[in-house]
Amino acid sequence: MTDANQPWIHEYLPPDDLRTLDGVVVHLSGQRSITLPHLLDSWKDHVGKLEADLSLTSSNRSAWGAYDLVAALVLRDFIHEKLGTLDATLRSRVEPLLSEIDIRFKSFTEPDDQLRVEMLDARPGSEREWWWKRIPVTGPAREDVILLTGLN
Repeated sequence: MTDANQPWIHEYLPPDDLRTLDGVVVHLSGQRSITLPHLLDSWKDHVGKLEADLSLTSSNRSAWGAYDLVAALVLRDFIHEKLGTLDATLRSRVEPLLSEIDIRFKSFTEPDDQLRVEMLDARPGSEREWWWKRIPVTGPAREDVILLTGLN
């Protein structure tokens, strides 16, 4: 049985791998940082919330909008960045777990050929990864993205 405060990934990886992953830290701001396991947990939670909100209306105050979607995708960017720092063996054990979350994200999103979601990311940068090129098929986050970009 795992500690309720431990990210779900602790159920799937051996202790040595977890110690290594706990040492991979993303600095979110001057005062906030997060370990890779907690980052993976956050991506999983964000995907779950976005999926759960699909049937909600935009007027529902608990529904997440466009910038919540952007925040989720920024988390996925951080994961992508930090996965590249792992040795190949550890990365090969983490990637299938990440893939399950990515598949879930893809299941309720569709290609965003107009790159509307990407337009909402104010961070400078060049080419975005695949997750930036997807939009929920329905729901408040999609409606908000369309409203904010003016692109239907």
